[in-house]
Amino acid sequence: MTIRANKFLAAAIAICLAAATLLPLPALAQEVAVEVDYRDDITVNHPYYVEQLPGGNLLMTRVGHQSPAVVEITPAGQEVWSYQGVQAAVARRLTSGNTLIADSGAPGYPFVPRVVEVTPAGKVVWEYRLPSLAAAPRYAQRLPGGNTLITLSYRIIEVTPDKRVVWSYGWGRPVPPGTPGHLANPVQAVRLPNGHTLIVDQGFTGGRVLEIDARKQVIWQVGDGTYNPSPASQGTVQGTAGSNEEQSSQPEVPGLAGSGAGTTPAVDTVPRAVRLKRPTGVLRLANGNTLIADAGTSTLLEVAPDRRVVNSWSWRGALAGLPVMNQWLVTPVDQSRVIVPLTLTSSKSRVLVVTSPALLPDGAEFAVPN
Repeated sequence: MTIRANKFLAAAIAICLAAATLLPLPALAQEVAVEVDYRDDITVNHPYYVEQLPGGNLLMTRVGHQSPAVVEITPAGQEVWSYQGVQAAVARRLTSGNTLIADSGAPGYPFVPRVVEVTPAGKVVWEYRLPSLAAAPRYAQRLPGGNTLITLSYRIIEVTPDKRVVWSYGWGRPVPPGTPGHLANPVQAVRLPNGHTLIVDQGFTGGRVLEIDARKQVIWQVGDGTYNPSPASQGTVQGTAGSNEEQSSQPEVPGLAGSGAGTTPAVDTVPRAVRLKRPTGVLRLANGNTLIADAGTSTLLEVAPDRRVVNSWSWRGALAGLPVMNQWLVTPVDQSRVIVPLTLTSSKSRVLVVTSPALLPDGAEFAVPN
């Protein structure tokens, strides 16, 4: 299925949401299918975060210098809802039908970063303002009890409906790695049913995913904030057009330190160090495993509680031939699907819902692209 946007404008202002660098693609391609291919020819706004709603519509944040907005698009490409004038890192549709938006505060009113809840009619029913643009929110989650978990640049906070901070993690400023509570560049924090908090810390030289308990103790972690591929993964074969990547002539499974295998999906029999280059999204599964989308290697990893990688697959095949300038907040939908927002070197945008057919649950089907 192909979805084409028929309006709006788009130029690549990444604002203070993320570093807009040319991202390499992983060395290993494999069979994938594209369920949805949304194409936006406008070059002054770009999709930063995209959520696929239960009915199949796409809820996306468009950031840029002209007409930024949160928009909902049907599978036929029709815009059915929008909230204008927000440079939003993330927008999440709530069970009430309202939309929770993490707004960076620029360029429009009220010119301050905030997390805002709006009705389908666009009425603001809740708002939490941050003190400065340096505290622009990166992610927000509405918790079952009504509180809101907000991801900031160096801190995670939990805010009550009456705007009291009742829990926090992190210093709110840069501190040396290894310092308890250190966060380098968090992009997502989600509260788990057990009360723990799962944090994606993208870092700057490599990322990590950590789980902390209510006492703010790190009880589980994947990645250490550095990304140093093994010598076997360093090659001189050039990547495809637009990837700006040097690929290995003897590729290894992306994300696995010293795997050297070159085949995926991959299953570890013993725990090995997992290195994350640029993690952007996480999902805790019912079986206790954790899905991690690493946009830096275009890889989805499924990691067991004992840190074994029980599955990994690359969506690089879906990007073949595309002059990719940047992948934004790639998010896992389930073990076989990811949502990939892209900016091309032409400054046009694509949003792909990519599926690994080999990992589809029994009886599941995927749509064949037109």
